[in-house]
Amino acid sequence: MSFNPPAHRSFSTSNNGRFAELSRFRLLSQITFAIAFFSWILLSSSPVALAQEEYLPAYQTGDYQKALDVISRELNEFYAARVEDKRIPTGFITTRESIREIDLRMVFRNRRAEHFFIEDNPRISRLHLFAARCHGHLSDYYHSMNHYIQALRYKNVEPKKDDVIYYEMALLFLKEKHFHAYIESLEAAVSLNPENHAYSLELGKALYRTDKKKRAIHHLERYVSGNDTPVSPDIYLMLGNLNEDIGRFLETEKYYIRYLEAQPRDGNIHFALGHIAYYRTGNHPLAVLALDRALALLPESEIFKKSKSYEYKADIALQELDFEDSVRFYLETIKYQDMIASQIATKKKELEEINETIRGLKSLLLKEEVFEKYEEYEEMMDKKGRSEMELSRIQNEYGKLNAGKIRWNIAYSLERLEKYREAIPYYRSSIAFDYNANEARKKITNLELKIKRGY
Repeated sequence: MSFNPPAHRSFSTSNNGRFAELSRFRLLSQITFAIAFFSWILLSSSPVALAQEEYLPAYQTGDYQKALDVISRELNEFYAARVEDKRIPTGFITTRESIREIDLRMVFRNRRAEHFFIEDNPRISRLHLFAARCHGHLSDYYHSMNHYIQALRYKNVEPKKDDVIYYEMALLFLKEKHFHAYIESLEAAVSLNPENHAYSLELGKALYRTDKKKRAIHHLERYVSGNDTPVSPDIYLMLGNLNEDIGRFLETEKYYIRYLEAQPRDGNIHFALGHIAYYRTGNHPLAVLALDRALALLPESEIFKKSKSYEYKADIALQELDFEDSVRFYLETIKYQDMIASQIATKKKELEEINETIRGLKSLLLKEEVFEKYEEYEEMMDKKGRSEMELSRIQNEYGKLNAGKIRWNIAYSLERLEKYREAIPYYRSSIAFDYNANEARKKITNLELKIKRGY
């Protein structure tokens, strides 16, 4: 006898199969939705999503006001939801509690330091950053700086990444002429990204004309040592000048030499190198070489530097007991001294003529009241002031040429060469310039005695 299941049993089994299929479909749908939802969350928080925000196209095309409007709307939406971060206006408090006395001591004891950092929120930080850039492009520097600061409050500062923010802030401070803030922001950028040597270059140049000489040297040397591309000769010149300012003369020599390797026809720096090598480091061979180049390259109008170049060479020859070269170089120095003395005489004569003209104009103004001459009188007074300043400058230069000392050294060198008759006039010249006058008189007496005795 065969077994046949009831009809209702077979119907139930068929329904269960369909229900299982429906359940599997629903489960797959839920899984698909969950994957899509979490993918959207991850995508929206990724840098790609950040790069696709609404304000970026406007910013990239230069429509900064439109980008700023979009950013402001998003920031307002964000801050509107942050009620706990808002402070109740003080007017409400004073209205309700005007009678209540405030214990200032308790307020001071219960004070709490507010941290600069609020939270790590890349989206809000980025919004503030681009708001700062938009305001900067629109020349609204005050609000630009506020947004830069807010951008830093919503992120943990990252090395080799956020140095850009500090550098942009530095440029903003520079535009606003806040020099100290500019320097501090640049140094913050350097600390975050020491490998970016362009920051060090900018810092060194900025500090070059301040009293922070050592800091300027530090940053410029960092740039030179870490830079792979050819260094501008001007950087070596700046380093040489800075080291001279703080008395590091060997370093000065080194950087002047490196500068002259790239700019060999700069006569002024050849002269400066010769001065340092002779006066500061005692490197006589280097000094003579540099001074010879200076004499060859300096124009004839550089009377002072040419005269000093011959003077240094003569001093070196005298120290090395080369009396013939000493006399020869000192005589060249005197030629340039005579040129400056001639300029002084010309300026004095010019000044006398100006004074004579002024006296005549003043007489017309006071006695005959020829008032149309007043403008000419004012012009001549200005010309007199300029001539007096120029005369003072030339006389100051002449005073630095050591005219009396040079004549004494010529006389001494000639005496050592046993040229007594030639030496006496130079001793007399040193008396005229009031240099070792008493000693010069004794020398003249002794030399005259030697000449009489036939020495």
